[in-house]
Amino acid sequence: MKHRKSASVCVLVCLAAFRAPAQTTATPDVPKVLTLETAEELLMQRSQAVAASRYQLEVNQALRQIAGYKPNPTAHIGAEQVPFYSPVAGSAPRLFATNADAGANPVYTAMVTRTIERGGKRELRSQQADAVVEQSRAQIADTFRGQLFQLRQAFTTALLARENLKLAQTIDTQYEQTEKLTNIRLKAGDVPEVELFRARAARLPYKQAVLDAQTAYQQAIRDILNLLNARTGQVEVDGKFQSKPVTSSLEELRQLALRERPDVAAARNAVRATEKGSALAVAQKTRDISLGVEYQRVGQDHSAGVIAEFPLFVYNDQKAAATQAVAQQRSAEAQLRQAETQALTDVEKAYQGYLAAQKALTIYSGDGLATTEKVRSILEFSYQKGEASLFELLDAQRIAGQSAVAANQAKAAYALAIWQLEQAIGRQLP
Repeated sequence: MKHRKSASVCVLVCLAAFRAPAQTTATPDVPKVLTLETAEELLMQRSQAVAASRYQLEVNQALRQIAGYKPNPTAHIGAEQVPFYSPVAGSAPRLFATNADAGANPVYTAMVTRTIERGGKRELRSQQADAVVEQSRAQIADTFRGQLFQLRQAFTTALLARENLKLAQTIDTQYEQTEKLTNIRLKAGDVPEVELFRARAARLPYKQAVLDAQTAYQQAIRDILNLLNARTGQVEVDGKFQSKPVTSSLEELRQLALRERPDVAAARNAVRATEKGSALAVAQKTRDISLGVEYQRVGQDHSAGVIAEFPLFVYNDQKAAATQAVAQQRSAEAQLRQAETQALTDVEKAYQGYLAAQKALTIYSGDGLATTEKVRSILEFSYQKGEASLFELLDAQRIAGQSAVAANQAKAAYALAIWQLEQAIGRQLP
C-alpha cells in the first residue's frame, strides 16, 4: 500500500534527523488536500515537540565532545622580590642584577603544569556521554512515536467524520424524498396528514447528524493542523481506512516491543549511562597527578625545577559519590523494568483491541449491510406503489442508516486498532 511505503520514508527522515544537528530550514506548507502519508512526512519537519527533543540531542552531543576533552595545561608566570626601595645604597630599583648585600633579589618564574587523569576517568566520561546521546536519540523517536499516533488518531477521526457526513447527507436526501412522496400521497388522499408530520419528524435526527458530522470533521482537521504546527488553513483529508491484517502472534509482538520500542531503548541507555557513572564514581578514588616544569631566574642566576601535586582526601574520600552513583543505577534499572512491563501491557491491550475490532468488522463485511440497504430500497418502491406503510419505510430507513454508521465506526475502530498496535511495538507491523 502507498501508506506503508510513505511510513518507511518517515522512518528514514527520523533517522536522518537523529544523525545530524537540527538546521534552520523553510517550514513546508500544509497542502489543501492532505493524505496520511503526506501528514506523517510533514509531522517530522513541523512538530515542535520533535524539534525540542532534537535540540536536546544537540546539547548532549556537545556534552559528549566536552566529556572527551583532556584537561588543559596551565601556565604560571610570576615576578617576585623586585626591590623598589632599600637602605643599601645603589640596590634599588633593581630588575635583574644580584646584590649580595641586599635582602631581596628579583625572582622571575615561568612554569607549565598539566593534570594527568588516572583510573580511566576520561574514557568513562566519554562512554557515559555516548549512552546519554543514544538515550536522547531514543527519546526523539519516542516523542515522534507519540505524535505519530496522535496524528493517526486525528486523521482516522477525520475520515470517520467525513464518511458519516456523506452518509448523513445521503440519508437526509432519502428522507427528503420520502417527505415529498408522502406529501404527494397526502394530496391524492392516500394517507392522512399525520403521516406527513411523521415523515418530517423522522428526518430531524438526520439533519442533526449532518451538523454533528460537520463539526466532528472540522474539529479533527484542527487537531491535525495543531500537530503539524499550522495555526490556520483550510484542509480536506484524502484517504481510506487502514485495513491491513495482523499476521504476527501475540508473543512475536511482545518480543518486537521489547526490542524496538524507543522508550525501552531510552531506558536501556539510561542504565548504561548510570553503569558508567558508577564506574566513574569509583574511579574518582584514584588520585590525579599534576606535573609541572619550572624555570626561575633569581637575580643573575638561572634555574629549573619539577613540581608534582596530588590531592589529599582529608575531607572527601569520594565514598558518598560512589553511593549516590549506585543508587542512580538501581533507579535506572527499576525504570527499565517498568518500561518493559509497560511495553508488554500496551501490546496485550492493543492486541485484544485488535481482535475485538476484527470481529466487529467481520459483522459488516459480509452481506448484512447490503441486505439492510436492499430492504430499504424494496420498501421505498413498495411505499411509492402504496403497498407498504410509512412506518415500515421509516423503520427500514432507520435500520439501514444505523447499520451504515456502525459499519463506518467498525472500519475506524479497526484502523485505530492497527495504529495502536504499531505504537505499542514501536514500529510498523511486519
